[in-house]
Amino acid sequence: MPFDVSLVHRTADEIEECARRLQQHVNSPQELQMELLKIQSCIDSLGSLTRNESAGANAKTAQLTPNQNQS
Repeated sequence: MPFDVSLVHRTADEIEECARRLQQHVNSPQELQMELLKIQSCIDSLGSLTRNESAGANAKTAQLTPNQNQS
């Protein structure tokens, strides 16, 4: 699989969003844990790129609410 630069950019944007939420909205240990899970997911996705695995499989997978599209 070729190196996906656009995935790196999207993942970096997601990490930036998490950092903004940490600064502006996190007021409890639970909210902090949720943001840390999202950041870890992004890091795992970037790590998969360096290992040449199915890159992006971990991006934004920290689903914290039920998927309304599942039956």
